[in-house]
Amino acid sequence: MNPTTLDNQKQLFGHPVGLYVLFMTELWERFSYYGMRAILVLYMIESASAENAGLGWENGFALSIYGWYTMLVYVASIPGGILADKFIGQKNSVMVGGFLLVAGHGVLAIDAIWAFYTGLGLIILGVGCLKPNISTMVGGLYKQGDLRRDQGFYIFYIGINVGAFLSSIIVGVVAKVYGWHYGFGLAGIGMLLGQVVYIYGQRFLKGIGDAPSAQAGQATDADTSLGALFRRLFASPTQLVITLLLAVGGIAGGFFISEGGEAYAYALLFLFVAIVAGILMMVYKDINKIEKDRFVVLLLSFLIVIVFWGAFEQAGGLMNIYTEDKINRDVALWIIDILFIAGAGFLFFKGIQDTMRKKDTNVVFLVLGAVVAGFYAYFRFALDTADPYNVPTAVFQSVNAFFIMIFATVVGSFWIFWQRRGRESSSLFKMAIGTIIMGVGFLFMAQASNEVQEYGDKAALILLILAYLFHTLGELCASPVALSFITKIAPVKYVSLMMGVYFAATGFGNKVAGFIGESSQAEPIKIEIQATPEQVTDYVADTTLAQIKDFEIVANIHSGGEGFVLQKDGANISNWISVEEKSTSTLDEFLSEYKNSADQPLTAILKFSKDEKASDDEKDLEKAYSGKLEIFEVQDDKEMKTFLTIFGFTVAFSVLLLLFLKRLKKLTHGAEELQPEEKVNETA
Repeated sequence: MNPTTLDNQKQLFGHPVGLYVLFMTELWERFSYYGMRAILVLYMIESASAENAGLGWENGFALSIYGWYTMLVYVASIPGGILADKFIGQKNSVMVGGFLLVAGHGVLAIDAIWAFYTGLGLIILGVGCLKPNISTMVGGLYKQGDLRRDQGFYIFYIGINVGAFLSSIIVGVVAKVYGWHYGFGLAGIGMLLGQVVYIYGQRFLKGIGDAPSAQAGQATDADTSLGALFRRLFASPTQLVITLLLAVGGIAGGFFISEGGEAYAYALLFLFVAIVAGILMMVYKDINKIEKDRFVVLLLSFLIVIVFWGAFEQAGGLMNIYTEDKINRDVALWIIDILFIAGAGFLFFKGIQDTMRKKDTNVVFLVLGAVVAGFYAYFRFALDTADPYNVPTAVFQSVNAFFIMIFATVVGSFWIFWQRRGRESSSLFKMAIGTIIMGVGFLFMAQASNEVQEYGDKAALILLILAYLFHTLGELCASPVALSFITKIAPVKYVSLMMGVYFAATGFGNKVAGFIGESSQAEPIKIEIQATPEQVTDYVADTTLAQIKDFEIVANIHSGGEGFVLQKDGANISNWISVEEKSTSTLDEFLSEYKNSADQPLTAILKFSKDEKASDDEKDLEKAYSGKLEIFEVQDDKEMKTFLTIFGFTVAFSVLLLLFLKRLKKLTHGAEELQPEEKVNETA
């Protein structure tokens, strides 16, 4: 952009008006994304015949879909960035992304399975177009060396966390009170508001993020393009053979670890990984000795990113389900009153304080305080709020953003203090420490599992809050420096490409998170009911069977003879159900692995859901209901082991990294100490 144009920008509160346009756009984009993310898994696992009906999917399958979705959101940033850089520019890419997000959330508001998949696909494409480009536009608002640039980015990132914080609370409450699709729709309305602001604010973004001109395109180094790297790959026999072997092995592995449609998805994923590996080999072949050393550290940093997000992103998946089922979410209203009043008061105080100090962030805090106060008034006086209030599970997704707003400055100040005392403060060190701190948070989740000894037990809410606190502190140590570190050690002419690989690594981390969550769920045992309505009614709610769509029976189960014995209130109800043939071996495996007998039985939870096509007076229960059997002790044990394994692996991985820290720092050849222009000269 022409510097003269930058000088003539209209100002508001000491910054270009365009900053606030981008602030509001990103706030509502994060509102829509995190609001939908907070309720996504919960919607998928909710019974299809419940009053607030969901899709009724198994927990494991829902977590798998969650992993694919969150991975693709980040991977889509790569083509989104290419689209902007090579063709339509950041401004138009953000515009396209906004429209796709509005359409995606609008489609999700429709109660149909086609709408669910279509909506997710549109959101993936929308975030891919918008997210990687809007931050670049913020930097384009300021001239090089403008002292306001850092403050501008600080204001912008407040918008990210405000959107994430408010969305989980508001969308979570709306989804619980009015229904899932109202929650999805509300997230879309938020994005629509952001899109309106962005369209209206185009006049304040003239010359920012425009489409590349022909002259600019000619200035691009053609030797570093993806096309050039592919051409060189096919001319390099060794690298090509390795890539082909990885591709073939990956495709075969995809069909080995999964089946059905997901097998093809895994095959495509592993094929993509093989192609990325081929590209990285060609980059390595093209760089000098110093850059090769740094490249090794760069690859390790990508691995750290995958490990970190693979653990951290349990928040929206496994921890979300665990919160729904096994955390005591009843909170006294006086506690909620204090939290809201104190929060709004703090924001107003910060706004007034910044006004007196003539800081640019004053209006942000004042407006946010008004929003928090307004929502609190609606929550307390417009809704029929019981005391204690059963907080919707999705609301706890806001805790991370809340802690970020509180502790971001504290953590940043600590590292400055630490560095001034001459202590180790390299990016690798911070990333390792952050991963350890985040891993420790899973000890609190393991303690929560330890507190849940019997079916129906609920763990203390404080354990969940402490887990999120440690996850946030770990994130503040590791995440802010990771992207900066990659730009410092990546080969100068391949920085943009490495940024794309960084987004891919983040996406892989999200997929790993989904895979871990999926593996934490015991294999479901499908059953068929063979009881009469009269028999079942005695063991369900005080109503007739015709009036309920879902029912659950908790019984004791133990091995008995050639099969199993189910007992409820001393009566043998084994003849009520039959286990489907595919699930028989699974049940036998569970009963043989866990000690059980008539004196020490396990706890069986029999869950039945009514077929939507069945009539209310259906007499044949076998045709009217489908069911599954869960063994409480098996599932509880798998969750405990998952939390402890995540803790053990993240800590062991980080400690190993710290042991080799000096050697790894040596391989960077002082990249963190070099200024950008010095780095260019050294690697030229």
